[in-house]
Amino acid sequence: MKKFMRLFAAFSLALPLVLVGMAQPASAGFGDMRDQCGLGYYCLMGDANWRMCIGGFTGNDSDYADNACWDGVVGHYLDNRATSVFNNGYAGAPDDIQSFRHPNYVEMIWFVPQGNYYSNVDQWCGALPCNDQASSHRWV
Repeated sequence: MKKFMRLFAAFSLALPLVLVGMAQPASAGFGDMRDQCGLGYYCLMGDANWRMCIGGFTGNDSDYADNACWDGVVGHYLDNRATSVFNNGYAGAPDDIQSFRHPNYVEMIWFVPQGNYYSNVDQWCGALPCNDQASSHRWV
């Protein structure tokens, strides 16, 4: 019994150290991804406040269905995944973004002027819901 109590005490002391090392939110490794959005790119992120999955574009895209975005080393399809956006495009025409609910530029849901970013697209779109709804975009 004494041996069991020592083992239990040792385990009790070690357990909090293990749990503290594991106690992180799932998104802790993915901070604000805007700094990963290169100059000249329109970037879409999979979570609010520019976190998680990121996909970047320098030109128009008529269908996100075959585009990947990345959470570190894990790829996801971008279609219907965008929650926050950043237009880091070059000043000069075309430099603004129109995003659409459907492929082939059908049903515009938000507009992002050059240099602007939205932490949650539902706060800026014209036809709710817009979160996780974008399927195409074009520069205008």
